[in-house]
Amino acid sequence: MRDSIDILKSAGAIAESVLAPSAEEIDRLATYPTDGLTLLGEQGFWGLTIAPEFGGLGANLLTTTQVIEKLAEACPSTAMCFKMHLEAINPMKELATKEQADLFLRPIAEGTLFAGVAANEPGRGPGNIASLAIQGQAGNFLLENCHKSFVTSAHFANIFSLLAKHDPETSDITSFLVNRETPDCLVTVENTWSGLGMRGNDSCAMTFSGSIPKSSLIDKVGGWRDIRSFHVPFVFITYAAVYLGIANGAFRHMIQGIRARHNSPSNVSEVVRRHIGESRVMLEATRSLLYRSASKVDEGLSDLSLCMASSVSADETALKVADTAMLLGGGGSYAKHTPVERYLRDAYAGRIMVPQDEQTKLNLGTSSLDTV
Repeated sequence: MRDSIDILKSAGAIAESVLAPSAEEIDRLATYPTDGLTLLGEQGFWGLTIAPEFGGLGANLLTTTQVIEKLAEACPSTAMCFKMHLEAINPMKELATKEQADLFLRPIAEGTLFAGVAANEPGRGPGNIASLAIQGQAGNFLLENCHKSFVTSAHFANIFSLLAKHDPETSDITSFLVNRETPDCLVTVENTWSGLGMRGNDSCAMTFSGSIPKSSLIDKVGGWRDIRSFHVPFVFITYAAVYLGIANGAFRHMIQGIRARHNSPSNVSEVVRRHIGESRVMLEATRSLLYRSASKVDEGLSDLSLCMASSVSADETALKVADTAMLLGGGGSYAKHTPVERYLRDAYAGRIMVPQDEQTKLNLGTSSLDTV
């Protein structure tokens, strides 16, 4: 079993040698980050969170957070695809039967199965599901009306976490992990991705139809309510890790640009130094909050409010630091002579993507009134 130091060292090397050099081209051409993700699979990172008994690295959430952060600093698109892979497999890696471990966990750890998340639906908020997966007498599930939006890695992932209801009259949701090569299941990608930022993500609309085997079911029918308790903190924290990485990258390039224009710190104006200081405060505060949130999950003391606050803080820090980097970088940054404008565009995804900051703040405010 590899320790966290070795895992982080390997992730840093991949980020520096492969992800960072290709990030500009991935963004400019809106190409999927195949090379970086493939290397991560070859190095065992697709199984980062999977237990060693199934061939995985067995990393805890803090180490997972730090890995995603390193990758995002180098290439946010690659990091988001990787984060969504880990999110997709998270319920299965916690609840897999022996059969499912052989079908899913071992191949994932070996770098042969990569995952995407098929949860959100067009025109519906988080958790508002119209997709149906009705179980037949033979145990298989017949899929109906399974239209999903913004599925990351839509053309490239082998397996997808899928949320559906088992009955049109119920509010209970069931979780599945579906292989796109399932014989009786037709998986269709309905468009191509062209975004303002995160341009390598391949986040497309998809439709799932036909039937899937009982082995795709995670835990039990209607079991999403129980899965949420451990899965939702993972979702918030790993999103936060991506945006903290973006903030790190924007800050680093901001400092490099200012150093290149001045011989010593004393030659930098007080206004600029104050902007740098404010960015540093935001970075360190967000990092501290995020690491604390992840550590509490690892200790079995998960605090959903902390996890949500970490996500919002990371999103807002990424936007603020990238905006400051653009301001201080001047014409050079605006003219795309540095990666700052790419970090700024990528940071905006945090305002739009589920879980949306405004809804998360609303939820935090409501829970604070109930508990504080």
